[in-house]
Amino acid sequence: MAGFHMSSLKPNEVSANLRSGTFALKWPEETNKPVIPTAVNLSVDAKGFYLICLNKVTKESECFDIALIHDTRTGSDASLPRGATECEQMNIGVMDVPLSSKWLTIYYGNTFIPDRELRIIHFCFHSPTVAREWTEQLFQYGHNPLLRNLSSLDCLGKFHSRIVNGLVDDRFDKKAIPVRNLIQFLCKNTRDLNKETKILKTLELLELPCRMETVIDPDQFTFNKFVRFYMQLMERHEIDKLFDTAGGKHRRYLSWDKIRDFIIKQNDARGDAFGMDYYDQKAKDLVKKYTQHDEHFIHRGMYDESFLRYLLSFDNLIADPAKFDLFMDMDKPLAHYFIESSHNTYLTGSQLTGRASIEMYRQVLLTGCRCIELDVVDSEKKNDEPEIKHRNTPVRSIRFLEAITAIRECAFKVSPYPIILSLENHCSPRAQAKMAQYLVDVFGDSLITQPLKTHPIEENCPLPSPNDLKYKVLIKNKKLHQSINLQSTNLSAQASIQKTDSITTSISDQNVGKCPTPTLPIRSCNTNRLGDCTYRGQTILNEIRLDSQSTDFDSQLMNDNNRNGVIIEEDDSSSSDDDVLITPSNDIETNDLNINTNPTEIMMSGQATNIDVLVESKATKAMSDLVHYIVPVRFVTFARAEERNRSYEISSFVEDKAQNLIREYARDFVAYNQRQLSRIYPRGTRFDSSNYNPYLFWPVGCQMVALNYQTLDTPMQVNLGLFSFNRGCGYLEKPSSLCQSTGSFDPKGRTNVENVVGYQIDIKIISGQFLCQDREPTYVDIEMYGLYADATKRHEYRLRAKRWNGFQAVYDDTDVETGEFSIRFTKIILPEMAALRFAVFEEDGTFIGQNFIPVAHLRPGYRHVVLRNQINIPVQSSSLFVYIRKDVHVDAENKELIDQLVSPISVQTVTKDQQPKHITFKRLSEQRSQSVGDINIASKSSDNEIKLYTDNRDSSFNDSQRPYFSSRIDINAVPTGLEMKHKKRNQSTPMVDANWYQNRLISSSQLHDNTHLCKQLSLHDVEETKPFKRKREAIQAKIRRASIEYDKKIQNEEERFQKCLHRQQHGRSTVLQKPINYWATLELNMANRSYTDNCASNLIHQRFISDEVKQAETRLLDLYSTKFHLQNEIEYKLSKEYYNDLEKYVNDYYAKQLQRIHYIFKHEQSKVKGDVRVQMKSETKKTMMTETDREKIATLKEKIRQMNIEAGALAIRKLQEMHEKLEKEIQLNLQTTLRRLQEEKDLETKNRFATYSNQLNEIRFRLQRDIYGTEYYGVRDNATQKLYRSIITSSASLSAISDHHQIPITSSTFTTSKPPSNVTISNQPSRRQTVDNMRIITSRPDPEELVCYINETTESTRL
Repeated sequence: MAGFHMSSLKPNEVSANLRSGTFALKWPEETNKPVIPTAVNLSVDAKGFYLICLNKVTKESECFDIALIHDTRTGSDASLPRGATECEQMNIGVMDVPLSSKWLTIYYGNTFIPDRELRIIHFCFHSPTVAREWTEQLFQYGHNPLLRNLSSLDCLGKFHSRIVNGLVDDRFDKKAIPVRNLIQFLCKNTRDLNKETKILKTLELLELPCRMETVIDPDQFTFNKFVRFYMQLMERHEIDKLFDTAGGKHRRYLSWDKIRDFIIKQNDARGDAFGMDYYDQKAKDLVKKYTQHDEHFIHRGMYDESFLRYLLSFDNLIADPAKFDLFMDMDKPLAHYFIESSHNTYLTGSQLTGRASIEMYRQVLLTGCRCIELDVVDSEKKNDEPEIKHRNTPVRSIRFLEAITAIRECAFKVSPYPIILSLENHCSPRAQAKMAQYLVDVFGDSLITQPLKTHPIEENCPLPSPNDLKYKVLIKNKKLHQSINLQSTNLSAQASIQKTDSITTSISDQNVGKCPTPTLPIRSCNTNRLGDCTYRGQTILNEIRLDSQSTDFDSQLMNDNNRNGVIIEEDDSSSSDDDVLITPSNDIETNDLNINTNPTEIMMSGQATNIDVLVESKATKAMSDLVHYIVPVRFVTFARAEERNRSYEISSFVEDKAQNLIREYARDFVAYNQRQLSRIYPRGTRFDSSNYNPYLFWPVGCQMVALNYQTLDTPMQVNLGLFSFNRGCGYLEKPSSLCQSTGSFDPKGRTNVENVVGYQIDIKIISGQFLCQDREPTYVDIEMYGLYADATKRHEYRLRAKRWNGFQAVYDDTDVETGEFSIRFTKIILPEMAALRFAVFEEDGTFIGQNFIPVAHLRPGYRHVVLRNQINIPVQSSSLFVYIRKDVHVDAENKELIDQLVSPISVQTVTKDQQPKHITFKRLSEQRSQSVGDINIASKSSDNEIKLYTDNRDSSFNDSQRPYFSSRIDINAVPTGLEMKHKKRNQSTPMVDANWYQNRLISSSQLHDNTHLCKQLSLHDVEETKPFKRKREAIQAKIRRASIEYDKKIQNEEERFQKCLHRQQHGRSTVLQKPINYWATLELNMANRSYTDNCASNLIHQRFISDEVKQAETRLLDLYSTKFHLQNEIEYKLSKEYYNDLEKYVNDYYAKQLQRIHYIFKHEQSKVKGDVRVQMKSETKKTMMTETDREKIATLKEKIRQMNIEAGALAIRKLQEMHEKLEKEIQLNLQTTLRRLQEEKDLETKNRFATYSNQLNEIRFRLQRDIYGTEYYGVRDNATQKLYRSIITSSASLSAISDHHQIPITSSTFTTSKPPSNVTISNQPSRRQTVDNMRIITSRPDPEELVCYINETTESTRL
């Protein structure tokens, strides 16, 4: 339903204690420095955005983004740094309690991966009560779903809080924000003169301190003023245009009824369940809400600033806010949910050289992950202790007990739903006994040790729901099945292997082939009995493996004589994730399991090239009794799994094998996942811990798609983005199409899904806002994820910024009403499965931000997309402004029907108006008869008849609808059949209706469709295509690369010029302070001598400007001129190639049109000839049936032949006329397009030359202004024609070049225009004919004017 959605998410309500702050000691994070705790004051800002740490000594503040706080710990959960307990300075407050109870540890950063950028920050408080309060409150604030899904307006509020709390300097008399600090913060500590100037001008416009050395009062820099500051920096002209379009063009505000119309259109709410009264009230509420800061407009409507606030607000979020809360039905079986899953969770880096960390389990669980992996092996110390380690790698192990203890601490911190421990068990029986004991002791009642009474572990029984398993821990481990008659097994040569490899288990349960219902025998486990058994199965199986040959997975066989409980797994070369348990059960037939007796084939599983197959240990009864609902089995076939119908069984698939199954058995895979769980894991060759695209497996319903959480690549960002919805609980309900067992859903199909309405989505990326971005956000990638038919290729839709002002990038400035969109997804088959990802990058590919939004939660209209970091948290005020149109996809054949259903009245009216006129055919007796001699009359009247049927060509008939026109019509024919019987045959005369040819062939000819056949080419559309866009980008890139060398030289020369200018200005300042009547005699003599030498215009300026400044100016202008000359040459050459390609494209386009109409003409011409032959044959046959006289038959046959030939020739001539008309139209379109192309080319050339000329002109003026000062220019402009003002323009030769594009422009192009009459240019030789090398000599002015001018100039300079 379109419209507004309610969300129960609430902002942080910061307690008074946290707002007021408290004293604490901060432990230094740098371990290489002397340990000296820092006294700080901790507080939280009013909105709960930042933890503010104020240094008591330096008065500097550090702000910690609360959204980046992953975990907070105190007491026994906190890990004190080395030396903390021995540090006497940490003994503050209550002394009779452990230091850890007063300790607060914060895990903070843009990543949750230990040993990278994850910071561990320690504080010590006075009492345990304060420590517990801060620990609980900070964790609650940090994991508030609203804080992790902020709107753009909230991000601005957060940014403002960062400024007024983090940039404040307490070293002044009162708290103040230095302007220098503000500029450095907005420019990310990089020097950008343009941005600095813009910031200072904006501050001045807002009547705030606007000089570098000044400070701003935080009380004056309110949020309302900050919003205006933001608007001025961004220059959001697209909002102004939208404001005018919405109804605010002729007045400064939008009334509530205009707002109502806008939000109805914005939410595509036409025809929804909400009435107009609802939208009236909603509009009034929005006006009141966003104009409350300005009472003048609160009763009138929204003005431009309040309208922008609404567009940035949570009310206008691009995703439905209700979807961030828990909104899904959590009472369905587990198989109907996607479950957030991790692979090799303990690793922090590479699969081979990474480090195992207990902290990784905590951090992964805090992201909402619900399935984690533990690779358990025997301890290297041979003490029967289980450890977690990546086998056959140098990765150091971690203790199993410590790992599950950490898991218990964080298991249900962010989600109450069940957690799955995927155990890869390679332990001895003794170690397994300890594992089982540890699991029971650590997890206690949370561990599922028995099946739920409502969900027995039986065939045809569904899995329990997430709500049924709240706060429960499920174990995925090998499940030990028992044979019926183990003790009576005959020992043989094969049985001897079984004996050495088996652990005797209890056979009290007679339910063979099923999982026995366990009681809880773990604590009474007979470990002595287990210790008496020798564990030599690994060695024996390895010996068998060395002599074996690899076989295909489907050919793995085993018979009933194999040992009971041997566990064999299928996996790749580096990981053992696929779990297999082979059991000889009575209810499992040998043939059903597809099992052979060859022990060699037992060991060679899956990968034919995988020699080093790793074998898991068989489960002991102690561990087996802990496995319920997640029982791993080897996958055989989908048919076998359906036959067994055991929802509690799970199979694991390496990504490559899963893709092979999807390619061949996609529908079977969907049906499999409707019933039971499956787990996908990365292949072993991903040594760098990279990830596969999870959307390869979600469309077939795979629940646990395990990823490497230590790598924050694009697949990981997609995973975190998708599971951030539904309150980030780790469970997402699958689309109904993936859960309906009766459906015919094909995930690989391209047709519509049954009972699902497809979408068409059009997207226009308008602009991007980046307050803290030092480099241009060049590219925006838009990717579509979903079913295989919906997904897009990487970088398929990539947009480049057109303009960048330092704070806002413009990507598309065309109006939405034009119907031109940046991206169009014409058909999304299953919207519930589809999702959009927006990603922004710099020129070199540096990541800026991204956002992942499911299509089902996407809202249409004008929206802001808040950009997030790699862990899906918005940390900066960066956003994209987009327009989204979301329509129901309708196939072409169903469009008319859908239009009638949506709007039957309007469609009926249009249909009636546009209905083709019905052609009424006269009775045969009333038709105009033609004799043989009338052929000339028929020929003469054919044009009129063809025109008649051509005008009515919309009503043409197919063969079945065409009325039959006989070529033999009797003149004396009567309508009744009785009279026809008595009519004499010799009275009949053959007739051919020429109109039949015209009606059938001419009116239905494709040559009538001149709209498509002669479609005129739009140059704009051609230039917007990818090839020509890339060519333009390549031109700009080459120009930039060519100017890099000169940019460096110009920068150095600018610095030298500024230094020279500074020295000269400092030296002349004392002289200019004297009026002319106080000048020394020497100075007056110099002035008189200058006057005598006709150099009056240089009298004042040459006194203060040395040759060093002039030389620096000359060098600088030379560099600029050379740079522009080089850029112009390159751009001219490349532009010429570009337009040549464009012209070739135009010619090819129209050539194809000509070929097409020629082909149509030839095809229809041959069709006319064929129809003439068929008609002649048909008419001749009928004539022979009615006539008996041979002479008459011969005569009639000849007449029939002649009349059909003439009628056919008439139709062909008409086709030829239509063909020639289309040819002329195409030729005219070609000439028009080429003329427009030439005009565009000439205009671009002239603009390019003018641009370079103006740039050089502006540089010249700037340098003169720096040298002479603003006062000189003011006087110079008033002295009409007495001082020469240099103007650089394009010469006449340049215009000639631009018109014909024959030769590239040379350096002589940039010349000065003709000087005024009182100015002459010397003929002294120069290196380059540029304006800066010319010496300007003015003629002698009037003496009185000179003295007056000298006095005015000197006095104004002094003032």
